[in-house]
Amino acid sequence: MTEIVYVATNPAMPGYIKIGLTNRDDVRLRLKELSGATEVPLPFECLYAAEVDDAKKVEDAIHKAFDCDRVNPKREFFTTSPGRIITLLKAHALSDKTPDTQKILDEVTSPEDKSAQAAANRTRIKFGEIGILPGAELEFTEDPTKKCKVLDDKQSVEYNGETFYSLADLARELCDYENQPNTAPMLFTYQGTTLSELRKRLKSEK
Repeated sequence: MTEIVYVATNPAMPGYIKIGLTNRDDVRLRLKELSGATEVPLPFECLYAAEVDDAKKVEDAIHKAFDCDRVNPKREFFTTSPGRIITLLKAHALSDKTPDTQKILDEVTSPEDKSAQAAANRTRIKFGEIGILPGAELEFTEDPTKKCKVLDDKQSVEYNGETFYSLADLARELCDYENQPNTAPMLFTYQGTTLSELRKRLKSEK
């Protein structure tokens, strides 16, 4: 029996990472179940999935490792960097079961879901709205030695002399896994705080 542990995100829940398991042969079937719930406004997207020896044991170990970043002890959502979770999961992997993101969108989502998901992925943080001015330095959470400089109020940044017109573009360049636009704010910090957390604080203040 195939046992898979997966790491997923949802554009409607920016800043949160879901760590779950499934005994199905294809993680896309589990994502379809999760995305089909009426309480979930947008489909889930898989960052990484791995076949493991004992999915429950591996899932529990990863949950325990990131317990301090767990949003709710009764839920499988975490606020840590996805790369940290994926690195730990890869250590237990027998094989990579990550599905192609576009195939998931084509196979398990309705036209309405696709449209809403695309709109959510286009939503960007404006640096000025969260108190970040041009010239400010951002750190990549998965390797703090990698820093970029903010160029404007939109999302243009400079890294190693090259201009990237969105944080998502730079994240895809720096990550060793398939990065999704909605995870980029979790991958960069300003003065020690992720952009995702800065955005949450702004919303709570409003």
